[in-house]
Amino acid sequence: MKLYPENTLFGLRYKQWTYLEAFAYCLKGIMREHPFFEKQYEKIVVHNFTKKWLVQNSKESYFDIKGIKLPNISNSYEKLRFLAVSVMEDVFLFPCFLGDNYDKTVVELFDRHMSEGPYGYTDGAFDVTIKKEDIVIDAGAWIGDFSAYAVSKNATVYAFEPVNSTFQLLCETKSLNNVNGGGGDFTLFKED
Repeated sequence: MKLYPENTLFGLRYKQWTYLEAFAYCLKGIMREHPFFEKQYEKIVVHNFTKKWLVQNSKESYFDIKGIKLPNISNSYEKLRFLAVSVMEDVFLFPCFLGDNYDKTVVELFDRHMSEGPYGYTDGAFDVTIKKEDIVIDAGAWIGDFSAYAVSKNATVYAFEPVNSTFQLLCETKSLNNVNGGGGDFTLFKED
């Protein structure tokens, strides 16, 4: 079991949590038996995520995570919660807060604190990171968060998504990231 105080300090230092997020996370860990605290923690994370990354102007509304654009999914709290709580950590923690540093020692440290784990790894000659002209297959692409990240690295991405409503968001992600204007290639597939 992960230690909540250790993870709280980790969140403050590396995830750039606010003190309110850190407090809510620690309280959630102490009060494991009470779903109320889990929901409060999630509400705080979602609010701060939206405040930090949502771009709204008269023409458009989208999330801009260090140049990677995702559709504004604020109309679906469940999707927004998943983006703010899980996807932000799994896909964007390393690019946003660690400068894409996937060195073995960093990955091993962070892997202890992450729900899914980092999507890259380097150890001397062993390098599993996305590079220019790589081919990336994103099966179950959801709204295209990882696909958009891979395209930002100038990779060719084949994104597959079977759910109609989510596929429409994936199409919007492709449009927002304007891959035809340069960089990688983003090909979508709707599988039934």
